[in-house]
Amino acid sequence: MQFNLFKALVFFLAFLLIFPILAVLYYGYGPYFSMKYAFGNAIIRSIELTFFASSISIMLIIILFTPLAYYLARHRNPIIEAIVDIPASVPHPVVGIALLFIDSPLNPLGRFLETHGINFFFTYLGLILALMIVSSPIYVRAMQNFYEALPRSYEYYALSLGASELRTYFRVILPSSVRGIISAGLTSMARAISEFGSVVIVAPYVSGWIFNGVPVASVCVYNTFLTYFNASVTEASTLILFSLILVAITRLFIYFSFKREGL
Repeated sequence: MQFNLFKALVFFLAFLLIFPILAVLYYGYGPYFSMKYAFGNAIIRSIELTFFASSISIMLIIILFTPLAYYLARHRNPIIEAIVDIPASVPHPVVGIALLFIDSPLNPLGRFLETHGINFFFTYLGLILALMIVSSPIYVRAMQNFYEALPRSYEYYALSLGASELRTYFRVILPSSVRGIISAGLTSMARAISEFGSVVIVAPYVSGWIFNGVPVASVCVYNTFLTYFNASVTEASTLILFSLILVAITRLFIYFSFKREGL
């Protein structure tokens, strides 16, 4: 069998990407392993909060931004596309600072929100908004690519019969978008789970309801890192494990979806 240098290079580069993750998993569940930190109440509760908030943020992103992705796929608009890309291109602590500023009494909008009891700091609302802002570009771009690759024969047929573009979207396009929505949603959710920069500013912990005083997973690992490095490696390994499960579900869904369609 002839040696394929290019394929070997590709596998080597892929290994370089995953090597730090493998190293953390090895030491976290190997030499540094501690059941107290690997599956203790603190890290498990923080992961539950992170998955809970990420799930809600992704559901809202799907409802709000799926039509936007379709519009961009059918009408190239460089201004809107640039706006969509901004949250992914700025440092994410900027997102947290921006949310706090919007919610502060230093501006009219913040004073309005304050008088109506709307607060972003240390709340579920602030956490979910931060996750939505940083994750929505990934979802919109993934769905835009999906719609661009979607056959347009039924769409053209509906338009030719006099249906509006909006009605065509909801009656023809949206029902055939389930596979793309699930795939893009899971990918965007994986990004939300890993978020740190914005949430550590606006909502490192949440107050009230079922997760009162619980930090998000990335902040939990960071707090442990500040006090006990070995334990932070173990907690990071647990977070990686749950994230890999989500990634595996996403990849398997995509694989079997394409296999079923014969692609």
